[in-house]
Amino acid sequence: MEDILIIKDLTFKYNDNYIFDKFNLTIKKGTWTTIIGPNGSGKSTLIKIIMGLLKSDSYIFIDNMLKTSDNIKQIRTKIGVIFEHPDSTFVAETVMDEMAFALENLEMDKKEIQKKVKEVARFLNIAYLLEKNPFQLSGGQKQLVALASILVLEPKILILDEAINRIDYFERNNILEVLSKLNKEKGITIINITHDIEEAVYGDDVILIDKGKIILNGSKELVFREEKVFNSIGIDIPFMAELSLKLMYYNLVDEMIFDMDEMVNKLWI
Repeated sequence: MEDILIIKDLTFKYNDNYIFDKFNLTIKKGTWTTIIGPNGSGKSTLIKIIMGLLKSDSYIFIDNMLKTSDNIKQIRTKIGVIFEHPDSTFVAETVMDEMAFALENLEMDKKEIQKKVKEVARFLNIAYLLEKNPFQLSGGQKQLVALASILVLEPKILILDEAINRIDYFERNNILEVLSKLNKEKGITIINITHDIEEAVYGDDVILIDKGKIILNGSKELVFREEKVFNSIGIDIPFMAELSLKLMYYNLVDEMIFDMDEMVNKLWI
């Protein structure tokens, strides 16, 4: 599987304190990776460095391109970022105009813009919101509009920066299901940067960072077996991972199971 993001020897310091010191990271194309860590571990700083918002000593390759000051605009077209408060980025009075805004800046034909907007709205099941004011929507709906406004640009990588932490349970699950569909059907690489450990049961891989260093990196099935490592930095593993470990100890299951219905069926049989 091809690498879509490579970070080599990243060094970054703030007020003479090193946030990253020779930090290395590789993410495969088409995967869903969750980067988890306590507050102050460097998660948000990492996004800003990838997007070129902070300068650093490093080699960063995105979709086979070495990021430089000359090609940063082109690099940014390959990446979409959703933040915790998406309404701070809204500029239009309707969802349709919000989705069309970036395409209009690219001077795309109006008919092509309408076609793209409607296609993405149908895919995300938000066509009923197109005439609504994005500022007046629920938290989950705002995040879907933010996502739609990025998807019309067809990014290769989608980064979530604590994007769904404040959304209620049902809306959060809906967004996670939509992201799963994007990952599987569209092949978009997803990087979810969060401090909410329960979000890490979605996707493929988990990276645990603390104080600018990678502590664990691998498939979620393997990473969550290291419960003591998580506990050592004050983080609990997800409930289903903890339950799986306990049941594995008593030989009631033989693998990590992250879906409750699957767990019930496994135990019932």
